[in-house]
Amino acid sequence: MIAFLVFSIGRFLVVNEAPKKADVIILLSGDVGRMEKAIGLLKQGYADRIIVTRTDGRGYGEIKLNSLIRSGVSPSAIIPEYQATNTYTNAVYSKALMEKYGFHSALVVSSNYHMRRVSYTFNKVYSHSGIDLTYVDAPSVNFDPVYWWSERKYVNYTISEYIKLFGYIIKY
Repeated sequence: MIAFLVFSIGRFLVVNEAPKKADVIILLSGDVGRMEKAIGLLKQGYADRIIVTRTDGRGYGEIKLNSLIRSGVSPSAIIPEYQATNTYTNAVYSKALMEKYGFHSALVVSSNYHMRRVSYTFNKVYSHSGIDLTYVDAPSVNFDPVYWWSERKYVNYTISEYIKLFGYIIKY
């Protein structure tokens, strides 16, 4: 039983669904792997547009937008979101953009360790919206869901993500 729990702790954080054709990709800010995954999905034809959350228009956000364009993403395909400050507001502001543009489905991309909290939060915010969400994880160099205990950074991300997840369950 203890071995099962140890092996399941990291894997529980990962939510990864098979991508399917959608109106848009929602890319949450963070690890570089997220951007690479979203670009790959876009180039594979899973969607024609991409909502990029937490792009403050300067600094990190501006670098991310420029990186997308340098990677071959058309500027007209990018819908920047400027207001989000956390996963909850990522969901709130991306939902507003989904409604504004009349999108009915999205692939939500974030790091593998972050996906349980993303899916929990987005499902709460998008409930009763009629918008179909599919959660697609991006591998992270900071986390291994199978061997989460094998490196200090993996352990730190695991513990941190569980604390944040429980905080979100209580708060939202």
